[in-house]
Amino acid sequence: MEQKDCKAERKGDAKTGVDEREGWNGNLSSSSPRFLSSIPSVSLGNFPTPVARLSNLERALGFKSLWIKRDDLSGALGGGNKVRKLEYMFAAAQASPDGDEKKNLFTIGPTGSNHVRATAVYGKASGFRVECLLFKQPPTEYSEANYRKICENAYRVYEVERMSTMFARYAYQQAKTVLGIGEERYFIPAGGSSPLGSVGYVKAVLELKSQIEADILPEPRFIFVPVGTCGTLAGLIVGVRLAGLRTQIVGVRVADAVVANTWAISRMVRRILRLIGAVDAHDINPRRIELWHNDFGKGYAIPTEAGTQAVAMMAEHEGIKLENTYTGKTLAGLAHYIKEQGCEGEHVLFWNTYGTT
Repeated sequence: MEQKDCKAERKGDAKTGVDEREGWNGNLSSSSPRFLSSIPSVSLGNFPTPVARLSNLERALGFKSLWIKRDDLSGALGGGNKVRKLEYMFAAAQASPDGDEKKNLFTIGPTGSNHVRATAVYGKASGFRVECLLFKQPPTEYSEANYRKICENAYRVYEVERMSTMFARYAYQQAKTVLGIGEERYFIPAGGSSPLGSVGYVKAVLELKSQIEADILPEPRFIFVPVGTCGTLAGLIVGVRLAGLRTQIVGVRVADAVVANTWAISRMVRRILRLIGAVDAHDINPRRIELWHNDFGKGYAIPTEAGTQAVAMMAEHEGIKLENTYTGKTLAGLAHYIKEQGCEGEHVLFWNTYGTT
C-alpha cells in the first residue's frame, strides 16, 4: 500500500519536547514529579496495565503500527479508567481535615455509568457507604449490566429523568453538607473528573513511559482516548509533558458538547498543573487541544454504525471486548482521524478505558 505523508505535523521545540498542539507552552517546575509522588493514594488496581500490539486489527485497517493500553484490566473488581482516579479520591475521603474518615461517598452519573459502577463496587469493598444519584440513559446491554452492578453495591440509589436535574440535586446535596445538615459525605464528581482524580492519569503516562523505555512499545505519535467529563484526557495531556514525550493526545468526544469541550479540558489542565506545582499553569490555549467530534453521533450512549462496527472488528480480530458508548466510538474516531490525516504509517495507541465487570 502506498503510504501518504502524515498531515498532522509535529510542532514545537525538538530540544525541549514541547508540542504546542495541546495548547500548553509552559514548563513544569523541577519539583512537580516529587510533589506528584507525595499525593496520598490507596491501592485499588493492578498496575502497570499491559500494552500490546494489535497486529490483526492494524492489518485490517491498513495501519503500520497500532497498539493498545489495557486499562480494561486495571482492577480485580472491574477494570476501566476510573480505578486510577478512585485511588486518589478514596485516600482523600479517608483523610478529611478534621481527622475523621468520611465513610459516606456521594457521586453522580448516568444509569449505565462506568464511574458510578466502579465507585459503588470499589467503595463497598473499601468500607464506604456509596450513595449514587443517576439520570436515565438509553438502555443497552452494557448500560443495564452496569446499572445492576450499581444497585447491588451502592448503599443508596436515587434516580432522576434528566442530566440537568441530576446536577441541580447534586449541588443541593453539597450545600446541605457545607451547612452541616445531614450526614457527612465526601463528594466525587461525575466521571471522577477532578484535578485530584486526574492525577491518576498523569501518573499513568509515567507508567507508559517506563514501558516505552523498556522497549515494550515504541513512543506513540498519537494516543486516542474517549472524552466525557474530560478528566482522563486532561491528565494525559499533563502527563505527556511531565514525561517529556512528544505524543499527540487526541480526544474523541462521546458526551454532549456542553460537557465535553476544549474549554472544559483546558480548565481541568490548568487545575491539575496548579495541583502538582507547575509553572505557567495559566498558559493554556483551548483552540489547540485536539478534540475529534465526528463520531459522537445522535447523542450520549446512542450507538453509531461506525462505533458498532469498531466494536465488532476489535472482537473479531483481537478478541478484546469494547462497548458502544465510549470505546467503540473512540476506536471508530481513531480510524477516521488517522485516515483523514494520512497518518497510517505512524505509531498509534488506543487507550482502552472500558470498565469490564
